[in-house]
Amino acid sequence: MLRTIARGGAEAPACADPAAIWFDLETPTEAEEVELETELGIDVPTPAERGAFEESARFYEENGALFLTATLLGRRDEGPFISGPVTFILIREKLVTVRQVRPRAFDVGKGRASARIGSAKTGADVLMALLESAAERLADLLAEATRDANAQSAQVFTKEPAPDLRDVLRELGRIGTLTALCHESLASLQRLLTFARAAAARHGLDVAKLRALERDVAELERIAETLLARISYLQDAALGMINATQADVLKALSLATIAFVPPTLIASIFGMNFEAMTWFQEPWGPWVGVALMVAAPAALFGIARWRGWF
Repeated sequence: MLRTIARGGAEAPACADPAAIWFDLETPTEAEEVELETELGIDVPTPAERGAFEESARFYEENGALFLTATLLGRRDEGPFISGPVTFILIREKLVTVRQVRPRAFDVGKGRASARIGSAKTGADVLMALLESAAERLADLLAEATRDANAQSAQVFTKEPAPDLRDVLRELGRIGTLTALCHESLASLQRLLTFARAAAARHGLDVAKLRALERDVAELERIAETLLARISYLQDAALGMINATQADVLKALSLATIAFVPPTLIASIFGMNFEAMTWFQEPWGPWVGVALMVAAPAALFGIARWRGWF
């Protein structure tokens, strides 16, 4: 889908509209790519080129155009959060974006990016608005993930009785996945901003804003790394609690073994019908068996307590 935005953030009627400053390609068709390439004289990167990780494929200048690719967080068909490459092409004060995910910053008319896009006069202004909004969105997601991690921490370290930690592990896995996606996006933004700052003078970008955004992204990246380490610690703690609960169960089974196995053995011996074991058939024989059935587990319990097994 090709969307054309003019100054003021309004939808422009056609790709050839001279007032258009932003051309947004979401999951573009070949015809849409060809139309835009013909109009602006650029070569839109293929999906394979946009997905490459090497720096030379993500950040470069070609025929007077600046090509920048970042891995941003978004959604596809209102599903869960996913990450995907978003390419920004800045040429002759116009901006082209090519993407397959749906970051919130691209929803014109919604969110904090709209005000900035509405006041944009060039494609460079739109680029800065989108990058700033993407960083703000990642900050919001990290703050939400931190709150969720705090809630799960209270569940892991709660007092007895211990909760069912399987749900906690699933929730920690969800938070960890989201945090890892945020960290990936922040790392790619950091690389993009470094390259954009070096080429800022040639493409009308504000160096001061780029430096400030670069500092913010670096701080968010540090927060994401800290949160990932904390989530890993909470997952280890939850697994440790589960192992402790399983150890308590095994301890209870061991106590049951101590209580019932020796009497069962003694009863089996007394049930033997051998003529040589005449004292089993004496009047006092059953009482001896009962006494042994009580004394054997009592002795084992005493030994276990003395050794500190429970």
